[in-house]
Amino acid sequence: MKIAKINEALYASNAMFMSDDARAYLYEDIDYIPVSIAAPIIWTDDNVLARHVFDITNAGDLSVTAKVAEIFMSFDPYGITVLPNRLDCADGMSEQVRYVIAINNEIDVLDEDKSHIERKVRHYDPEEHGYDLPLEERGSYVTERIDELYLSEEKMKKVPKCKRHIFRVKGVNVFFFSTEIYDVVYPLTLNETIYGIDGGEFDLSNRIPKL
Repeated sequence: MKIAKINEALYASNAMFMSDDARAYLYEDIDYIPVSIAAPIIWTDDNVLARHVFDITNAGDLSVTAKVAEIFMSFDPYGITVLPNRLDCADGMSEQVRYVIAINNEIDVLDEDKSHIERKVRHYDPEEHGYDLPLEERGSYVTERIDELYLSEEKMKKVPKCKRHIFRVKGVNVFFFSTEIYDVVYPLTLNETIYGIDGGEFDLSNRIPKL
């Protein structure tokens, strides 16, 4: 059984977008909240030109161009929020038609016995994090380092197909796609219909390689 990774080609990208919109709470929580909005969600990067932004840019969730969003939505993936999006860049507001793809579908398929993941609880340190950090952001948080990642094929087979198209893995901060979606996206990267995307297909019997 195989799954796929589709992401921004981070090695070639200079984009570092941040949500600059008070409505980010509508999609940033892992809990799925059915929502519909008319005005685009604004992401901001004051250092990148609009023409240099790839068809996928990653800021925890994904901002994608319309042609990528149409491919994702054509598979009717479970637990995915699709919201209109505009990118505020160094040269002004981009004219691209884009969408935020918020991945709120989390499934329990981690192979905990074979995976090696180091987690540390970190605490607020004013010297490191700054004295002006808002009170609500001064709590403890967990960092993780994934040395080896394995997913359970046995668990995956029990997950309904609609939940396997786009999903996060419970227990780690990673997301994957079905090979069906990848097989549509990948040929478009070869003829440059879609630009700046990295990815690959992986067999669940093996360790998931880092991209």
